[in-house]
Amino acid sequence: MMCVLPVLLAGCATPPVGDDAAIVRATLALLESGRSSGAPALCVDSRPRGEPLAIYRTMRVNSEPDEHPWRTPEPLRAEPKVGGRQLFDDATDRQTLRIREPDDAADALPREEQARLEAAARALSQDGQSTGFTLDGSLAPATMKVRWWLMNRVAGGCGRTIVLSRLVHDARIGFVTVTVDHWGTTYALERAGGGWRVAAQWDSWLY
Repeated sequence: MMCVLPVLLAGCATPPVGDDAAIVRATLALLESGRSSGAPALCVDSRPRGEPLAIYRTMRVNSEPDEHPWRTPEPLRAEPKVGGRQLFDDATDRQTLRIREPDDAADALPREEQARLEAAARALSQDGQSTGFTLDGSLAPATMKVRWWLMNRVAGGCGRTIVLSRLVHDARIGFVTVTVDHWGTTYALERAGGGWRVAAQWDSWLY
C-alpha cells in the first residue's frame, strides 16, 4: 500500500510476521482474556510506541533485584478509568486527582526463573534491536478494535485503549511493554512449540 498521507500516517511500516506476529498475537490474547462478553471493547493502536525495555532499564538503575520481581502473567487491568473531565478539573485546580496505583497481585516466580528472566532482559535491553510494525485486525481477538491512534481517541467505542511498544527478542525469549491509559507493564514471552506464549510479567507502574 502506498503512503499517500505521510503526515497522518507518519510513514509506512510492515505488518508483523513470523515471531513478531506470534508475540503480538499472544500478548493481545492475554490482554483480552477473562473479560466478560458485555464489557466495552478494548481498542489497540495500530502502531507501536516506545522501546520495549526502556522503563525496565531505567527503573533497574536504582532498584534491588528483589524490589521489582517477575510474576505470573495477568492481563493489565486499569480501573477506574480516568476521564477527560477529571483531567480538566485537576488541571484547573478544581479538584485534586488521585489515580490508583496498579495492582501487582500475582505471585512472584521462583528465584531461578527470576535470574533467567533478569539475564535475558538485561542483555536485550542493551544489545537487542527492536522492531516496529503496523497492525490490522488479523492478529487481535475478534472483540478488539485495531485502529489508527487518533481514531481510537475521537471515534469512541473504546472501553480502554491499548498501546504496544516495539518488540525485542532473540530466538527463544522476547519482551513487549503495554500501556493502558495511565498504567503500564512489561511482558516476557517465550517460544512454545510453533508459537510464543506470555511467560512472565514485570511490575506494573503508573505514569
